[in-house]
Amino acid sequence: MIGFIVMVARKGEGRISELLSEARLAAAIDAVEKAKGVGCFDPIIVATNWPEAAEAFREMGAVVDLDQGDFHFGGRLLALVSKYKLGKVFYTGAASIPLLPPSFLAQIASFLEGDGVLVANNLFSSDWVGFSPAEALGKIVPPSSDNDLAWRLWDEAGLRPIIPPHSTATTFDIDTPSDLLILKAYPGLEGKLASFVEKLPLGAEVVWKIAEVLKDEDAFILAAGRVPSYAWEKLEREALCRTRVISEERGMRSSGRLARGEVRSLLGYLVEALGPEGFFRRAAEMAKAAIIDTRVLMAHRGIWPPDEERFASDLMVPEEISDPWLRDFTRAAKEAPIPVLLGGHSLVCGGIMALVDIARHQGLKGRRTESFPWDVGSLSNPSGEDL
Repeated sequence: MIGFIVMVARKGEGRISELLSEARLAAAIDAVEKAKGVGCFDPIIVATNWPEAAEAFREMGAVVDLDQGDFHFGGRLLALVSKYKLGKVFYTGAASIPLLPPSFLAQIASFLEGDGVLVANNLFSSDWVGFSPAEALGKIVPPSSDNDLAWRLWDEAGLRPIIPPHSTATTFDIDTPSDLLILKAYPGLEGKLASFVEKLPLGAEVVWKIAEVLKDEDAFILAAGRVPSYAWEKLEREALCRTRVISEERGMRSSGRLARGEVRSLLGYLVEALGPEGFFRRAAEMAKAAIIDTRVLMAHRGIWPPDEERFASDLMVPEEISDPWLRDFTRAAKEAPIPVLLGGHSLVCGGIMALVDIARHQGLKGRRTESFPWDVGSLSNPSGEDL
C-alpha cells in the first residue's frame, strides 16, 4: 500500500487569509475522501498545525499528526515517512488536487507499484508528488517547499520521473482569492469545497465576463506574468478569442531572483511609463479582458506587501491596502473599462485553463479543439521516459 500524506496549514491573519485557510481545509477533506474511495492508500495521514480541524479528519479514518515546533517542509515530510514506516508515498498540498478525479489517483498508484519512480504534476515546480521507494527522500537535501520536491527526487535521488500531460485537473491549485472566484463558476465541482465556494460572499461576475470574451472571435485577451506555455496553448487551441501574452519571470522564486531583488518586468516598465490608470486605458484599446499575475509586478517594484494586502488586491478592495503603489494599481484595475482578474502564479496557470473550461461549458466551440489521435503510450514525457 501507499502512504497518502496531505499537509493542511492554517496561514496568516485577517478575514481573507482565514477564508483561504477554510477553503484549503475543505479541499483537504475532499482529498482524503478521494484517497479513501480509491482504496490504494494506507495510511492516510493529515499533517496540520490546526488542532481544531483534526477531529473532522479523524472521523474520516485518517491519522492526524499535529505539527510541533518550527515548520520545515522537507524535514516534516521525512519525519512522517520515518515515523509511519512508509515504503511508498503520495504527497499533496491541502488544495493542490481539488479538480483531480479519483481515477487519476488510482492511475498514479499503479505507477508507484514499481520502484525507482516518481509521478508529479510538474518536475520543475511540483504541487503533488508520488514516489517509490520512500527511502529516496533520505538521499536528497530536504527542500524548504514542495515545489522543489520532484526535481530533487529526480536530480539527487535518481528516481525516474513520470509527468502526465498538463491539464486543468493536474495544475489547478488554490493559492489566492482569485482561484476561489474561478471555482465558484467552475462546472461540476463536488464535495465539501463545492459547498464552501457556493456559500462564499464573493461574486463571480468578472469570471463570467472573461468567459464571454473567450467565446468572441473578434476579441483579444491579455494574459501577463508567469504564464506557462501549456496554459497559453490551451487558450490558443480551445478559445475563439485571440491572445496577447506577456510571459515573464517564470521561476523567479526557485531561481532566487525574487530573493535577490533581480526580478524585472516588461509589463512593470509599461505600467511605470503610463501610470496604472493610463496602462488600463491603453490595455482596453488592445484587449477586452485582462488576467494579470501581480506578484511579478510587485517583485519588479521591490515591494512584497503582507498576504492580506495582496489578497485584498486580488479581490479589488483598494481601501484595505496600505502600500500606495499596490493600492493605486488595484483601484485602476477595479475601475478599468474591461474585466480584469488579478492574482498570482496559480491564476495564470491552472486558472487560465479553468477559465477556458468554464467558457466551453457555457457553449464555447473552439476552432482548434481536435487533437491528432496519438497513441499516448508510445510517446515520451518531458523527462524522456516513457509514460
